[in-house]
Amino acid sequence: MTVEALLAGLVRTNMIASLAILLVLLLRPFVRRWLGASVAYWLWLVVPLAVAASFLPPQERVVVASSPETVTATREQANTMAAPHAESGDALEQIAAMPSFFVPALADALVALWLLGAVALLVRSTVSSRRLAANPSLGPALVGVFRPRLVLPADFETRFDAQERALILAHEEVHRVSGHTVVNALVEVACCANWFNPLVHLAANRVRTDQELACDATVIAARPSERRTYAQALLKTQLSPAVMPLGCVWTSRSATHLRERIEMLGRTPLDRRRAGAATIVVLSLTSGYAAWAQQPERRVTRIAMPPLTVVQKPTLDAPASLLAPPAQQPERSVAQTGTPPKAPWTPMSGAPTGLLTPLEGGHHDRFIDRAREGDIDIVFFGTTETEMWNWPDRGRSVWDRTLGLRRAANFGSQGTRFDSLLWRMQNGELDGYQAKIVVLQAFGPGDQAMGDRAAEFAAGYRRLIAEVRARQPQAKMLLSAAFPRGQLNREQWRAVAEANAAVYRTLADDNTVFYVNIGERFFLPDGSHNQEMWRAPQSGVVNVGTQTPAFEAWAEELEPWLDRFGR
Repeated sequence: MTVEALLAGLVRTNMIASLAILLVLLLRPFVRRWLGASVAYWLWLVVPLAVAASFLPPQERVVVASSPETVTATREQANTMAAPHAESGDALEQIAAMPSFFVPALADALVALWLLGAVALLVRSTVSSRRLAANPSLGPALVGVFRPRLVLPADFETRFDAQERALILAHEEVHRVSGHTVVNALVEVACCANWFNPLVHLAANRVRTDQELACDATVIAARPSERRTYAQALLKTQLSPAVMPLGCVWTSRSATHLRERIEMLGRTPLDRRRAGAATIVVLSLTSGYAAWAQQPERRVTRIAMPPLTVVQKPTLDAPASLLAPPAQQPERSVAQTGTPPKAPWTPMSGAPTGLLTPLEGGHHDRFIDRAREGDIDIVFFGTTETEMWNWPDRGRSVWDRTLGLRRAANFGSQGTRFDSLLWRMQNGELDGYQAKIVVLQAFGPGDQAMGDRAAEFAAGYRRLIAEVRARQPQAKMLLSAAFPRGQLNREQWRAVAEANAAVYRTLADDNTVFYVNIGERFFLPDGSHNQEMWRAPQSGVVNVGTQTPAFEAWAEELEPWLDRFGR
């Protein structure tokens, strides 16, 4: 989990918890009056249940894409291919390679501050509990969490008579049997973790108050004739504003608290457990549903795959051997050799001189270390757009919430070319694991046509596809077109994409290799480019390139493929 995701979860948790706390604070006086102190205490269950419900999987909206829609998307993606050595494309890659670190730095500082405050408060609570337990004037009290011990004041035998002592011990026994020390410990941990939220501390105070009232009510319900004696025992006890963080204390914290306890003793016992349980269930379900429903729905695209058809040979100025479908190529395959090629695990230092840039080479060394670990179901290859899955201010938070939960690995790197990626695949990045899906993100910007270089691109991708088939024969391949970069409007882009799509269709057989295109999502309804998806370089702007909403869209569009082949 990234620090940004941690902060987002902390903010969401406190928002939900605060609303639930306000609801309970509003209802507890009425619940205590009409349903009793015990029900008012259990009413606080609404808060943790609402918070837990907010982390349930969001609602899904299923969108079924028929084969014509898939083909349309395929067209839009086809214009993604530009010359890998084009100077303008390389310059744009270098600009996009400069992520902004202001947001991650702030997030790191906030998380460090939060952890420091939480740990400091937790240490203080532990020390305070031990100090209070050693005070001879404190008590009676239960000290501890799972195995609490009874602590009595030094004058317990002389201050209280035998009947009062029996009632006080019965009170503490109710605390122990009911697990109140565990509840109080959890409440204290919640206060420490959310030290910045005053509503959480207010709720903790009210929980302890309602807990004491519920405990008093339980004892009096079993001994209704001893109300006066119970009140006398309360009055004989000195007020103690100190709170036992890890335990339960018989003493009242204030005159107001003492008055509440004595007033409760004068009320007629209420036995409305069924009505109370029904009230708590209804409130918990209602608040839990409200907390769950506030999440944005998750779009799930189901693809209706067309029947396998024969691909007609396109008319391109290239030899037929280069443009034939991959299945017709005389490339090496596991079906022919019986076993996949042996993993060489060659580091950057073993690459031909000038093949890998220092950045790509460093990435390769980390990638083969990750490949050696195994346990990879989905692996990504590509250039800067793919590498940005790892950038904190771009795709990392999306990756952690989606692909990171599916045993995915990202082997994308800036500076990747056909020859460099082929060498990397042959030297460790496709070995050590058995992937279910290999995602190959197309090279170059999505606003340029291949033109007379179509044969060169087709041959480059065909070699990569053959290498994947040789080393990962069980895997399905998704050839994903590059993203539009705002140089064209939607209609201009579609014309370029349709021209490039002819080349991509020669590579995809809709059996083991599939072609996907999400370029349409990079445009606004009026046909203009959506800067929220891919930000073009402007004067004084550093944070250019693929933005977080584009990774959200990419993850959504990959979801049906992952559901189909990644299970």
